[in-house]
Amino acid sequence: MKKRILAAIFAAALLLTACGGKKENKSNVTLTDMTQYEHVVTAAEEEKKGDVTPSVDAEGYQLVEDKVYVTSSTLNIRRQPGESEEVVTTVPYGTELTRIGIGPNGWDRIYYEDLPAYVSSSHVTTLTIQENRTFVYSSAMLTVVDTSRQLYSYDSMCEDLAELRKLYGERMRLNCIGSTKDRRNIFEIVIGNPEKAKKHLFFCAGVCGAEYMSTLMCMKQAEYCLCFYDTGNYNGFAYSELCENVAIHIIPMLNPDGVMISEEHVGCVNDANIVNDLKKWYERDSEQGGTSLDMDNYLMFYYANANGVDIRKNFSYHWEQISEGSAVPSSKDYRGSAPDSEPETKALLKQLTGYEPALVVVYHTTGSKISYKYGQDEKVQSEAKRYAEKLADIMSYGVNSEKVGAEGYGSYEGYCNCVKGVPALSVYLGNGSTPLSLNEFNAIWNACRESWAVLQLAIFNQ
Repeated sequence: MKKRILAAIFAAALLLTACGGKKENKSNVTLTDMTQYEHVVTAAEEEKKGDVTPSVDAEGYQLVEDKVYVTSSTLNIRRQPGESEEVVTTVPYGTELTRIGIGPNGWDRIYYEDLPAYVSSSHVTTLTIQENRTFVYSSAMLTVVDTSRQLYSYDSMCEDLAELRKLYGERMRLNCIGSTKDRRNIFEIVIGNPEKAKKHLFFCAGVCGAEYMSTLMCMKQAEYCLCFYDTGNYNGFAYSELCENVAIHIIPMLNPDGVMISEEHVGCVNDANIVNDLKKWYERDSEQGGTSLDMDNYLMFYYANANGVDIRKNFSYHWEQISEGSAVPSSKDYRGSAPDSEPETKALLKQLTGYEPALVVVYHTTGSKISYKYGQDEKVQSEAKRYAEKLADIMSYGVNSEKVGAEGYGSYEGYCNCVKGVPALSVYLGNGSTPLSLNEFNAIWNACRESWAVLQLAIFNQ
């Protein structure tokens, strides 16, 4: 309780400009007065430095002088570039090498015993590998996000965001990228320095109201990354160095109105007009045979936003081809009156204008599977598949190799893959029915804990 009070006091003390201005909210803790959108690139001088054309020799090798580290269990050093060329020696994982040239043919030139030699560029990285670095993970150090509660609300998230910013403000940014119909903010956490990072990794959770377990997982994952930023590592790769090179952008609760309706029903709604709409939609669905549940149970399985629009179907990706089976606002499946019509949809599109991600990951429930195939072009699909397989390996989830098809029409993942040309994955957490039971959280957490680092490493070495 003391932590929560301090978080609220901390939030109220900061006088920063918010998106959309200050509005009355039933939440006793809000970050409206403590956040501002920070997606302004301020690295003009760094960009100028990057404009210098690198020197290239007669064989097409870019001339460099840097340190690289072996990422495979063993690596052959060859006298000339090519798999059939003479092997000078074999070195183990983590070996530091001096690189003097980056070739156009997938081979790097190094110095070995004072003579030029060659290694495959796909098996070395400039990220420091500290093979003997020790990292002991202790859950006792994660004291902010409480994972013992079934219902993880918008208010709880706001309190936790305030506390995380208080503890780790130098490692994270907190941006407000939109607000909802019922006057709740949509927040983005950024870990690492986005202006200096070479690449960016986007995560999105809480897309559907009843899928609030995904928000809890993302918030715990963010705390984990921040808590162990300076001391943690994945297979010898320091978290801090991974985040410096691949910045993480997290939207932990895209659809806070839907989440609160699912958790607390009409009692949490600020706008009386929304309450009237919810009652009207329930009565219509009940009369037409769309539900046999009472109203509270109907709302417990609520997926849509406060406008009755399913955000999974509102993006301009085959939006016109979505079935008219649910052509009116409801608890799920309504595509909206037009593509990109909803504040939540607009927030994601706004996020995409700030930095171009190397990969987008959207969390849903349920099924313990990863989907990547949305009909995108071959290059994007190949990249998405590679990331899906990396993620599936660490999470022990299955990779769905079948095309998502009509189920993905109007989705953010389909939009990213097929319209923007950005690889995007759908990750379905857990195995039970949605809303997931809290009993599933530990298994989800154990599957996900190192998954962000795995993706950062895969992106950096792409």
